[in-house]
Amino acid sequence: MHIRQFVRHTTDIPFKFKLNNMIGEHEHILKDISQGGLCFRAHGGISPGTGMCICIPFAKDPCRLTGKIAWCRKADHGQYEMGIEFERIMDAPALRQIDQIEIYKKNYGEACGHRLTSQDAGRKIGAIS
Repeated sequence: MHIRQFVRHTTDIPFKFKLNNMIGEHEHILKDISQGGLCFRAHGGISPGTGMCICIPFAKDPCRLTGKIAWCRKADHGQYEMGIEFERIMDAPALRQIDQIEIYKKNYGEACGHRLTSQDAGRKIGAIS
Protein backbone atom coordinates (compact mmCIF):
# COMPACT_ATOMS: atom_id res chain seq x y z
CA MET A 1 0.00 0.00 0.00
CA HIS A 2 1.28 3.47 -0.98
CA ILE A 3 1.09 6.15 1.70
CA ARG A 4 0.89 9.70 0.40
CA GLN A 5 3.41 12.20 1.68
CA PHE A 6 0.99 15.17 1.36
CA VAL A 7 -2.76 15.61 1.82
CA ARG A 8 -4.67 16.27 -1.41
CA HIS A 9 -7.03 19.23 -1.68
CA THR A 10 -9.83 18.70 -4.21
CA THR A 11 -10.58 21.82 -6.26
CA ASP A 12 -11.54 22.94 -9.74
CA ILE A 13 -9.74 26.28 -9.92
CA PRO A 14 -7.90 27.13 -13.13
CA PHE A 15 -4.14 27.12 -13.47
CA LYS A 16 -1.72 27.87 -16.28
CA PHE A 17 1.46 26.14 -17.33
CA LYS A 18 4.17 26.56 -19.91
CA LEU A 19 6.18 23.57 -20.99
CA ASN A 20 9.95 24.10 -20.91
CA ASN A 21 11.43 25.00 -24.29
CA MET A 22 7.99 25.60 -25.85
CA ILE A 23 6.15 28.76 -26.78
CA GLY A 24 2.70 29.44 -25.38
CA GLU A 25 0.78 28.83 -22.20
CA HIS A 26 -1.88 26.22 -21.55
CA GLU A 27 -4.80 26.74 -19.18
CA HIS A 28 -6.54 23.84 -17.47
CA ILE A 29 -8.62 23.11 -14.40
CA LEU A 30 -7.14 21.46 -11.33
CA LYS A 31 -8.56 18.17 -10.12
CA ASP A 32 -6.59 18.23 -6.88
CA ILE A 33 -3.45 19.73 -5.41
CA SER A 34 -1.07 19.11 -2.51
CA GLN A 35 2.16 20.63 -1.27
CA GLY A 36 4.04 18.19 -3.51
CA GLY A 37 2.11 18.34 -6.76
CA LEU A 38 -1.17 18.52 -8.61
CA CYS A 39 -3.45 16.51 -10.87
CA PHE A 40 -5.42 17.70 -13.90
CA ARG A 41 -7.13 16.43 -17.05
CA ALA A 42 -6.51 17.40 -20.66
CA HIS A 43 -7.40 16.24 -24.17
CA GLY A 44 -3.78 15.34 -24.92
CA GLY A 45 -1.11 13.61 -22.92
CA ILE A 46 2.32 14.92 -21.99
CA SER A 47 5.33 12.63 -21.59
CA PRO A 48 6.51 11.96 -18.03
CA GLY A 49 9.64 13.92 -17.19
CA THR A 50 8.58 16.99 -19.21
CA GLY A 51 9.45 20.13 -17.25
CA MET A 52 7.18 23.13 -16.86
CA CYS A 53 6.44 26.40 -15.12
CA ILE A 54 3.09 26.55 -13.31
CA CYS A 55 0.99 29.53 -12.22
CA ILE A 56 -2.11 29.54 -10.03
CA PRO A 57 -3.57 33.00 -10.67
CA PHE A 58 -4.40 34.19 -7.15
CA ALA A 59 -5.47 37.85 -7.27
CA LYS A 60 -3.01 39.30 -4.76
CA ASP A 61 -0.05 36.99 -5.12
CA PRO A 62 -0.01 34.45 -7.97
CA CYS A 63 1.55 31.14 -6.96
CA ARG A 64 4.42 30.30 -9.32
CA LEU A 65 6.03 26.87 -9.23
CA THR A 66 8.22 24.66 -11.37
CA GLY A 67 7.75 20.97 -11.80
CA LYS A 68 7.56 18.04 -14.17
CA ILE A 69 5.02 15.53 -15.39
CA ALA A 70 5.31 12.59 -12.99
CA TRP A 71 2.73 10.36 -14.69
CA CYS A 72 0.17 10.40 -17.50
CA ARG A 73 -2.65 7.93 -18.12
CA LYS A 74 -5.71 7.69 -20.35
CA ALA A 75 -8.95 8.67 -18.65
CA ASP A 76 -12.54 8.60 -19.88
CA HIS A 77 -14.05 10.66 -22.74
CA GLY A 78 -10.76 10.74 -24.69
CA GLN A 79 -8.97 12.69 -21.99
CA TYR A 80 -5.71 12.11 -20.15
CA GLU A 81 -5.14 12.52 -16.46
CA MET A 82 -1.70 13.80 -15.46
CA GLY A 83 0.20 14.36 -12.27
CA ILE A 84 2.74 17.13 -11.84
CA GLU A 85 5.45 16.86 -9.21
CA PHE A 86 6.68 20.22 -7.91
CA GLU A 87 10.44 20.84 -7.65
CA ARG A 88 9.90 22.49 -4.26
CA ILE A 89 7.13 22.08 -1.74
CA MET A 90 4.23 24.48 -2.26
CA ASP A 91 3.84 27.18 0.40
CA ALA A 92 1.13 26.55 2.99
CA PRO A 93 -0.49 30.01 2.48
CA ALA A 94 -1.34 29.09 -1.14
CA LEU A 95 -3.02 25.89 0.01
CA ARG A 96 -4.91 27.85 2.69
CA GLN A 97 -6.27 30.12 -0.07
CA ILE A 98 -7.51 27.06 -1.95
CA ASP A 99 -9.11 25.74 1.25
CA GLN A 100 -10.82 29.13 1.82
CA ILE A 101 -12.20 29.04 -1.72
CA GLU A 102 -13.54 25.51 -1.25
CA ILE A 103 -15.08 26.35 2.16
CA TYR A 104 -16.82 29.40 0.67
CA LYS A 105 -18.03 27.31 -2.28
CA LYS A 106 -19.49 24.66 0.05
CA ASN A 107 -21.09 27.16 2.44
CA TYR A 108 -22.55 29.24 -0.40
CA GLY A 109 -24.07 26.14 -1.96
CA GLU A 110 -25.60 25.02 1.33
CA ALA A 111 -26.94 28.50 2.17
CA CYS A 112 -28.22 29.50 -1.27
CA GLY A 113 -28.92 26.18 -2.92
CA HIS A 114 -26.75 27.13 -5.90
CA ARG A 115 -23.59 25.38 -6.94
CA LEU A 116 -20.58 27.59 -7.61
CA THR A 117 -17.41 26.54 -9.36
CA SER A 118 -14.23 27.03 -7.38
CA GLN A 119 -13.27 29.76 -9.84
CA ASP A 120 -16.54 31.65 -9.19
CA ALA A 121 -16.14 31.22 -5.43
CA GLY A 122 -12.57 32.49 -5.67
CA ARG A 123 -13.74 35.56 -7.57
CA LYS A 124 -16.49 36.27 -5.03
CA ILE A 125 -14.01 36.32 -2.14
CA GLY A 126 -11.37 38.17 -4.15
CA ALA A 127 -8.86 35.32 -4.19
CA ILE A 128 -8.85 34.80 -7.97
CA SER A 129 -8.84 37.57 -10.53
